[in-house]
Amino acid sequence: MNISPHQDLRFEGFSAFGSYMVFRRMDADSSPDEGGRGLYLRQCHGARFYRNTLAKLLVNGEDPDTAWDEAVLTLKPKQGPGRIDIVFDGEKAVRFRGEGCTLDLHVEPSPGTSMYPAGNGAWEVNARACCRKVLLHPLSGQFEALTDWQGEHSNRLQARIGPGDDGTWELALDLFLSTWLPRSFRPFDTCVQAVREAFAAFLDGIPAGAPETEPARRRAAWVLWAATVHPSGHFKRPAILMSKNHMTNVWSWDHAFNAMALMPGHPELAWDQMMLMADRQNEHGAFPDAQNDIHEHFNFCKPPIHGWALSRLRTLRPDFFTADRIRESLSWLEPWTRWWLNHRVREDGGLPLYLHGNDSGWDNSTFFLRGVPLLTPDLPAFLVLQCRELADLHRQLGQHHDAAAWSQEAEKLLTRLLDTLWDGERFHAVYLPENEKIISDTLIETMPLVLGDLLPEAIRNKLKARLRGYLTGFGPATEHPDSPHYTPDGYWRGPVWAPSTHLLIDGLRRGGDPGLADDIARRYCALCARSGFAENFDALTGAPLRDKAYTWTASVFLILQATKPSSI
Repeated sequence: MNISPHQDLRFEGFSAFGSYMVFRRMDADSSPDEGGRGLYLRQCHGARFYRNTLAKLLVNGEDPDTAWDEAVLTLKPKQGPGRIDIVFDGEKAVRFRGEGCTLDLHVEPSPGTSMYPAGNGAWEVNARACCRKVLLHPLSGQFEALTDWQGEHSNRLQARIGPGDDGTWELALDLFLSTWLPRSFRPFDTCVQAVREAFAAFLDGIPAGAPETEPARRRAAWVLWAATVHPSGHFKRPAILMSKNHMTNVWSWDHAFNAMALMPGHPELAWDQMMLMADRQNEHGAFPDAQNDIHEHFNFCKPPIHGWALSRLRTLRPDFFTADRIRESLSWLEPWTRWWLNHRVREDGGLPLYLHGNDSGWDNSTFFLRGVPLLTPDLPAFLVLQCRELADLHRQLGQHHDAAAWSQEAEKLLTRLLDTLWDGERFHAVYLPENEKIISDTLIETMPLVLGDLLPEAIRNKLKARLRGYLTGFGPATEHPDSPHYTPDGYWRGPVWAPSTHLLIDGLRRGGDPGLADDIARRYCALCARSGFAENFDALTGAPLRDKAYTWTASVFLILQATKPSSI
């Protein structure tokens, strides 16, 4: 079951479910320490804190042509016959099979990096800068290691493998932490079949939409499947990275959108995504802003959309949420909510605040131009939904006293939001040091629409009118196109993003405007079908921007394409 061949490894790397390794083509925009242009085998352990590049690949001494599907990456010489096929062998190994050409693997020298014989014809690379080791095990053909030793490290680290007497060769590459354990090597074609079957099983669990969306659905499913890594270090469960290109972390709101896309057909994997941040919740109740298998940080946080997301998950698979799982949900959702209410409120009866654009998830939104601490309308709206979800979870367990307390908290937050940040025509922000009203043409001003029918109808109607001003042919721009701050590739100052789009669509549906919700969903799905699953998109041209294979973008597409259009 093949998807259409991908051709450009600059945009979507070649990887497989569970692996931290990925093949990518780096262009002139790559950072200098990644070796410049060419095809590379990279790794995602530790993300940006360690070197990502394991080795540069050359075929017959030149940069090869490439083509690939979900199972096999094929390299061909620029001139002449020959080919090399590459497949992932489980979660920690890659297999190479060549015919009529040679493969060179060049490891970039760095402090502590060295290459030495490992016995039985194998060679080991201590890739210190990557925080991992590599074993190269030639299975057939002619293998040569070209290296030197400088007392502490090697300045040359090159492996070359070429045809044996029959014109073919095979090589196994294993990535490991400290100790390589001898293993048997499956036939190459068995590895290919295993990958094809694994992706087919994953795809079968992704709900289908209209026939015309099928090619994009398969591609989106592959983006999620290939971005998954196996448990390691901080990751106690399989984790879907935001990408294996640049954004090789999990951020503390991105993961929830991936969980929603997976819940219908892969509930356990979906729950793993939802629990990634709960696994690392600190003693105060805060989630880390971002984490990978080696590092995490709490310098920022992300908005508390988790109550909203959990309510969507329970709607998708109510059978999955047993009493035990509801109690498990309360064990992290309650302290996460209390953290916002106890540690991000400056005065009695006040609203919770952000201390940076990164806290909101909208890093450079123009609401934050004046500075922080800042009250914005999205945060209390999310917390209203979160408190209501807590109330419902307690109600499911028969804990009516706790349910009533959280319902009351939700009502108080909603009242404070409307009293403090609604001026009769639009929502604004407040710069707290001077209690200064901040008006901005940022889409955040419309985000209270996520409250659905909890908002008074008159306010909903005015917000929807304002939202229409942000709509382009591709969805809601994050900065009004007429704003002097609008920037085509301005991150949260213009481009269309998946999370804001999904939150608004869901709020519009719950607020009684399915027609507008469906219209925005159609625009977004058409955008993804045309431009792929980039981190964000130019709101006026639809061009893909930044990281070109981003999982929450794919997830929101999968959610929306499988949602039946509402009656208009």
